[in-house]
Amino acid sequence: MNIEKWEKTRTKGKKRFLWINGFIGWGVTTAILWSIFMEVSQPSEDVWIRPVIALILFPIGGLAWAHFVWKHTEKQYVASKDEQNP
Repeated sequence: MNIEKWEKTRTKGKKRFLWINGFIGWGVTTAILWSIFMEVSQPSEDVWIRPVIALILFPIGGLAWAHFVWKHTEKQYVASKDEQNP
């Protein structure tokens, strides 16, 4: 883990991390790419159904994933700080 990078990230706050990395960075981006891929590989008559569902579900999944990443990385950060300052 890059401690300096995480310190910069954590100073911006958990909410920003969740929204930028989880909701937008993973959720919306993946929803758009997945919708395009699915339309190309398996065309549908109802073109807007999959993107609408994807734009709901993928960002929720992105928020959950970002929350997990935050907790896991924060735990590693605290442990590494404890090792440095016994």
